Order: sequence, then C-alpha cells, then structure tokens
Amino acid sequence: MRLAVSPTIPVGAGHLVEVCRRAEDMGYEWAWLSEVAGPEAFSLAGAVATATKRMDIGVAVVAAATRTPALNAMGIGTVSQLLDGRTFAYGIGSSSEVIVEQWHGKIFASPLGQVRDAVLGTRASLEGDPEYLGASASMRRFRLGSPPLGPVPLYVGALGPRMLALAGEIADGVCLNLMPPAAVPRQLAEIARGAELRGGIPEDFDVMARFHLVVDDDIDAARAVIRHTFGPYFAQPVYNRFLAWCGFPKEAEAILSGFATRDRDAVAAAMTDDVVDAVSLVGPLERVQQRLTEFADAGVTTAALNVIASSAEEIAGVLGDLR
Repeated sequence: MRLAVSPTIPVGAGHLVEVCRRAEDMGYEWAWLSEVAGPEAFSLAGAVATATKRMDIGVAVVAAATRTPALNAMGIGTVSQLLDGRTFAYGIGSSSEVIVEQWHGKIFASPLGQVRDAVLGTRASLEGDPEYLGASASMRRFRLGSPPLGPVPLYVGALGPRMLALAGEIADGVCLNLMPPAAVPRQLAEIARGAELRGGIPEDFDVMARFHLVVDDDIDAARAVIRHTFGPYFAQPVYNRFLAWCGFPKEAEAILSGFATRDRDAVAAAMTDDVVDAVSLVGPLERVQQRLTEFADAGVTTAALNVIASSAEEIAGVLGDLR
C-alpha cells in the first residue's frame, strides 16, 4: 500500500501547498486533495502542481452536480498542463443534499445517474469527443482547448453498494472514506460485481482511501477531535446510511436524532469510541501504523493521509514519522 498526503483544513491554502511540498521532499509520491467548503479543487491542485516537481496529484472528490463535464475537462486539462506529464487523478462523487442543494443550489436527485454522466461525459471530452448526451449532464459541439499532457485516471467516490458497483463498471479507481477495515472486503466485492460488466476489474484499478488521523499519546483527546469533527458528517443521509451499513445502526440512529434536535452533545455522544476507532486513525504513532497495516491487508492500495493538526509544521512532522 502506497502512502499519499491528503491535507485539508484547518490550515489555510498556502499551508496546504507547503505541506505537499514538504511531503514530496520526504518521498511522498502523491498528494490527494479534497473539496468541501475550503479551497477549490482546481485552484489548489494548480498551486500544488507549480510548487512540486515529481509529485502526482489527485482530487477526492468533487460533486457530480456542481460542475459540467466540459468544465471538469477544462480544469483537468489546465492542471495536467501545469503538471507537465505527471498524473492527475480526478475523483467524482455524488456528495450530499446539503452541499449540492443548500450550498450550490443544484438538484440532488438520482445521484447514481449524476455520477455516471459526470464521469462518462468528462472522459468523452478528454478523449476529444465534442458531444455527450446524458440524462443529467450533456454537452454539444465542445472542443477542449487545453488537453492534458499526462495520464488522467478518473475515479468514483463511493460508499454504498450501488455506487461501488458503478466504480467497478466505469472508473479507473475508487475513492473510499470513513469506513472500518472490516467493511473494505464488502466494498471490494461490490466493485467486482460492477466490473463484471466490462470483463473484470482492471489490473491497475486503484483502491484509494482517505484516512483522517490524529496522532496523540492521549487517545481520548484524539478521539474527541474526530468525534466533534465528523459527528455532523454522519448526520447527513448518505453518510448516516453508510454508518449503519458498516455495522453501527444504533449509533447512526442516535446521531440522526441528536442532529434533528440540534443537540451537538447528543451527536458527539453517539460517536462512541467504537465508531471513532472504526472510521479514523487515532492515538499513539504505533497504533496508527498498525491500523494502516490492517487497511492494507483488507485491500486498500493507496492510503491518503489527512493529518488533523493545528499547523503545517505539526502535519509535516507526523507525515515524516509515518514514512
């Protein structure tokens, strides 16, 4: 399993670029960026591209509904040209109702179809096809003026069975997130089921997972960071269903109930130690390293490390310890 850096907030955009530059100096070959409400994916990827020399870049993930296939291809082409032949991996997922509808004013409907159209439409544009006609996304008479200079594998961000099967059917890799090791074989089985439609899983299919980690000898303090950071995530319907699917139905129900009454303490309490330990990597360095081994044994091929710390220096220190 290869290790990648996957920096995110609370440090700012400039610090994220600096983390990636330092990670490259440490020998990290990949940076996987994210997009939620912080830095915009293409802007940050372009900045990292110009600040590094050898590192490949990925994005995990952008929402299918917030960009057209043509706009995806334009951004991909721009970043790829800045990378000058290095790989730019681009992940597309369904996101959530809050992000798509409330933040962006788009329609969150038929997420499976939206992701399919986004991936296939983007690939069509990158391959020079001027037309793609899908149910949720289309383009006509579009010619990409900034074609990629390097490889552009397309990934699907997936949690549950149907989206995992879609990843196996149409993508070059899958982006996983917030799952316990025990769920990974089940996820791989769904990917394999979808891949049957194209004759099996490609040999170079990448199983990438973002891991959110807090390295601290005080394991309770580390758990508290995850508990308060990701409790609201699991209140969103997509992630709430996923948590139940992963074996925590009672906890998922309690999180949903607490969130509905705006009881933050109840949401945090429902993020039990078992839940936190299952979906994140927390505690002393040796414990985090052992957990990474568990995920490698389960079938993850790329571990993208989101070190949660208060400064770029702290993040870089942990990344150095994990090499």
